[in-house]
Amino acid sequence: MIQVQPLEHTALRPTCDEDIAVFRRLTAGDRLERQTCRPIVDGKRMPLDARKQDFTFVVGDAPAGWVSLFNLNSRNQAAEFGYGLVKPMRGQGWGRHMLATAFDHFFATTDLNKLHCQTASFNTPSVRMLESLGLTRDGVLRAEHELDGELYDDFIYSLLRQEWLALRRSIPDAGLV
Repeated sequence: MIQVQPLEHTALRPTCDEDIAVFRRLTAGDRLERQTCRPIVDGKRMPLDARKQDFTFVVGDAPAGWVSLFNLNSRNQAAEFGYGLVKPMRGQGWGRHMLATAFDHFFATTDLNKLHCQTASFNTPSVRMLESLGLTRDGVLRAEHELDGELYDDFIYSLLRQEWLALRRSIPDAGLV
C-alpha cells in the first residue's frame, strides 16, 4: 500500500484562467519543445492533424480490407494506423500483404519516419502479423481494452522508416502471401 503523508495547505482544483497566467509567467523561458512532442507553430502547441486517410485493400475486384492513417504528427514525422481484414481473407497471409503494401505506400509518398498502432493482447493473429513485419512492441497499456465485461491489455507497436526499408529489401514480394 502506498502511504502519502497529507500536507497542510494542499489541494487539487480545476484549472482557471488565473492559474494559466501563473504557469505561463513561471515557465517563461522554458522551451516548448521540451514540454511536448506535438507540432509547434509560431511558438504555440498545435493539435495533431485530424485528417484521417482511409485506404481499401483490394484482391481481384473485391474489397478485402482497410488501412487508415490518422493522428499525423508533422513535428515527429509520425502517424498512427489501424487496419482490418474481412473474415473470409483472414488466416491466409492477406493481412500481412495488405500492411506491407500500405507501409510501402506510406513511406514512399510521405515524409513519415514512424508508423505506430495498438492491438489487443488477446488478438494473437494480429500480434504475430505485426511482429512478423518487423514492428517493435514499444509498450503495454494495461487494462485498456474492454471486451465482454473484461479488461485486457493493449500492445503498442511501431515501425521506423529505416527499419522497414532494410527489412523490405530482405522480403521478396512473393513471400508476403
